[in-house]
Order: sequence, then structure tokens, then C-alpha cells
Amino acid sequence: MASRENFSFQTETDQNNNTVYTYSYQIVLYALPGSGAGTVILLDASENQLEAPFLIPESCPPSNPDPCGPYTREVVKKSFAPLTPVQAVKYRTISANGQSKVVPLNATIELY
Repeated sequence: MASRENFSFQTETDQNNNTVYTYSYQIVLYALPGSGAGTVILLDASENQLEAPFLIPESCPPSNPDPCGPYTREVVKKSFAPLTPVQAVKYRTISANGQSKVVPLNATIELY
């Protein structure tokens, strides 16, 4: 499970009178019960990587009634031009033993 939370967008003017656009948000992941340790990579529709990989340091026991986590990353991006959002629609899991699988997200996540 993955989501984008606490999104904020600001514009400000720097000392050189340039407009600076600041995007900040958290990417939050939860490991589903029965999931192993490994890496999660958010992907667009063409399976291009959108963010740095997330490390899931331990497996989530199958007996857990709820997902494990959260595993959270703070993202702050600044630009002199407005950024175009990209859509994360799937993710790739890479287990500790190197097995890889691509899985669709339950809901699209808009990232910058």
C-alpha cells in the first residue's frame, strides 16, 4: 500500500527576484502481511522509476492483522518553473533474494 500525504505547494521570490516553486509531501508505504524484506520502487505506466527505492528492512508476518509500517519519506523539490506531476501507477518489489515483481497500485499517486 502506498500514498502521498501532507502535500503543500508554495511560491516565493528569491533575492534575485526569481520565482521559486516548492513542492513538499510525504510518500508513505505499508508492507502487507506476508510480505518479505526488500526494496519497493514506484513506477509510471511505462515502468520508469519515479523516486529513489524504499528499503523495507524486515518482513511483515503473515499472522499480522494489519499492514506493517509506515515507511515514510519526506520529499521537497524546488524549481524555477512549475513542475508537471507524474503518475505512479505501479510498483516493483525486489525481495532480499533478488526476485522482482511488478504490481499495480490500488490508486494512482501524483508525484513531482
